[in-house]
Amino acid sequence: MPSKPLKILLTTVVLFAAFSALLWTSMKDSIHYFKEVAEVAVAPAEWEGKPLKLHGYAANVLRHSKSLDWRFEITDSVENPTYVMNAVYSGIVPDSFNNHADVVATGRLVGDTFHIDPDGIMAKCPSKYEEKPVVGTSGAGGYVSATGGTSN
Repeated sequence: MPSKPLKILLTTVVLFAAFSALLWTSMKDSIHYFKEVAEVAVAPAEWEGKPLKLHGYAANVLRHSKSLDWRFEITDSVENPTYVMNAVYSGIVPDSFNNHADVVATGRLVGDTFHIDPDGIMAKCPSKYEEKPVVGTSGAGGYVSATGGTSN
């Protein structure tokens, strides 16, 4: 019969392996990494039609005045963006979603537009110590700015 320390060691190894296997199988489908706007904008053909999580900052956020259709840009930077991607979304957005919001969007790149899946948009909450950004009101086709101003 094995000694007591060996039994403890074997029990610990078996429990750790079982816990690791359980954790891996339950989380492997929910672990998704996101790509930065710059990574996708450099080679858009590589990402065309593939499921993708895209990280960036919302800019020129417009909502159609009679529906929950949104048009906006996802940029690589709040100030002086180098890379910009057009995005469309239909649905309810988080309260913190507006111009300059830090967003992660799940969807597919079709042509030069990122089509976001239903419930596929997450916006980080801005710090209560940050200055609120000034938002312009421009747009077309019945869309309104994120702050409520209308435009045609």
